[in-house]
Amino acid sequence: MTNILAVAALIASQMGAPLPADAPAVIVPVAPAKAAPAPRAAVSSGYVSATGYLSGSGYMQCNAPQNGSGWMSGSVNLTANLSVNGPDGTHGYVPVSGYVFLNGSCQNGGGFVNGSASVNGYGTLYTREGKRAGTVNLNGTVFVNQYVSGFAFINQYANVSGYFTADPAN
Repeated sequence: MTNILAVAALIASQMGAPLPADAPAVIVPVAPAKAAPAPRAAVSSGYVSATGYLSGSGYMQCNAPQNGSGWMSGSVNLTANLSVNGPDGTHGYVPVSGYVFLNGSCQNGGGFVNGSASVNGYGTLYTREGKRAGTVNLNGTVFVNQYVSGFAFINQYANVSGYFTADPAN
C-alpha cells in the first residue's frame, strides 16, 4: 500500500497539488549510467618494413658455342605477398613485384648470373579489430646472384621498406 501512496504523491507533486505533511517519501529509481565506450587509440602514420621471399622464373639464353664460353642473359618477373606489421598494431599483406635483368658468363648452357631489381607494392593495413587503418607503399632493391642452366628459378630473400599513411578517420 505504501508504494501506491508514493506513486500517488509523485503524480500529485508533478501536477502541482499540495502534499499532506504525512505523505510518504518518494524515491524515484534512476537508471544506472552507461559507461561511455573507451576511445579508440588513434593509428599513426610511420615507416614500415617487410621481409620475405620474392620468386619467379624465366628462360636464359646462352650464346656459347659447343664446349665453349659465352654470355647468357634473360629477365625474370619477381613477385611476393609480404606480411607487413605497421605502427600501433596494424598489419596486412602487401603484393610486391619487379623485374630483374640477369646476365653473366656461361659454358655448355649454364653459368652464374647476377642482377638487381627494383620492387614495389601498394596495399592496405588493418587494425587489430580488422578495420581498415590506412595504406602502405613499399619499395626496395633485390640482388640476385646464382647459377642457372637454361631456365632460372629465383627464390630470393628480400627486405623492403616504405611508409604507412593512416586514414584520416582513424
